[in-house]
Amino acid sequence: MQAVQSAGVTPVSGPSPWWLFAPIGMGTPLKYGWYVSDLSRVERGAAVLTLAHASGKKARVHLCAHEGAPRGLTHTRLVDFVLMDGGSGSFRTDEKLGRVILGLAERVRRNETRPDGDLWPLARMMTHDDRMETFGADSLV
Repeated sequence: MQAVQSAGVTPVSGPSPWWLFAPIGMGTPLKYGWYVSDLSRVERGAAVLTLAHASGKKARVHLCAHEGAPRGLTHTRLVDFVLMDGGSGSFRTDEKLGRVILGLAERVRRNETRPDGDLWPLARMMTHDDRMETFGADSLV
């Protein structure tokens, strides 16, 4: 990624990729008390999906590229779902939250090849490792 930085290339920004989750949208109730709270624009090489629970807990899932080597909780052909819980992979993921994220990934699998989807921002997403190297791990949590 250093070569990209020195070449003056900046990670692409783009609209929130809601089409990947259709018909799920903001406020859509999911399983086990979780619901979709937000989906950020594609910024700094990823979009951030925020899930909220009826108890007040929140979970942030970074939607990144994976270039054939996914690091997240789950992935599709185009998207790596990296749960950002500050644990560096050392925390055990809550099983019910994990199931919710797996279900969302299945929805993305069905939608990511839609001919009306805007693939441009997705094609320019960065891998989680590249994002950590570029922006620093602390800035991504």
